[in-house]
Amino acid sequence: MAGVRQGWSQDYRAPEWLCEACYALPGRDGVWALIDPAPSQQATEDQVYEYGLRLVLLRPTTAAGIGAVQLRLGHTIFGEVNFSLCGTDRRAIIVHVEVEEKHRRRGAGSVLVAAAVARADRYDWSMLPIGQDPVAVAFWASIGAVGPTSPYPCTHQVDANVVPAESRWTKWW
Repeated sequence: MAGVRQGWSQDYRAPEWLCEACYALPGRDGVWALIDPAPSQQATEDQVYEYGLRLVLLRPTTAAGIGAVQLRLGHTIFGEVNFSLCGTDRRAIIVHVEVEEKHRRRGAGSVLVAAAVARADRYDWSMLPIGQDPVAVAFWASIGAVGPTSPYPCTHQVDANVVPAESRWTKWW
């Protein structure tokens, strides 16, 4: 079995791992950068530098609205997770995760979801329905859902149009 070597990426300005088994496969480079998803490591828009791989927080325009965390190399966006946090009711909803196709299957989506969850680790999380897209289904199957795949919004999130108001209650009549 091949080993793993740890090093430093000058391009990403982050620690990286090289998996020798992955490196030996055709079409794969086997290198992964290590990104800390903790909120203290997330930058804001004004803290983005030209160099270095960073998680960038984009705050929502309204309370309980949809905010985002982006994975960026300078101003190039690798991926983004959109989510809503309500501090009053301690509810959180993952709205959407998107990673550029050329950066998929290298952990970018997992880091983005971990960064969102780290912002509100003691909240009740739910997600918008995944749908039938095989890429999305495979992604969530590999990392596991962060909560139920039917949204459970509070009134603040409904008012902020995070989810449609009719999806708030199960229609049982």
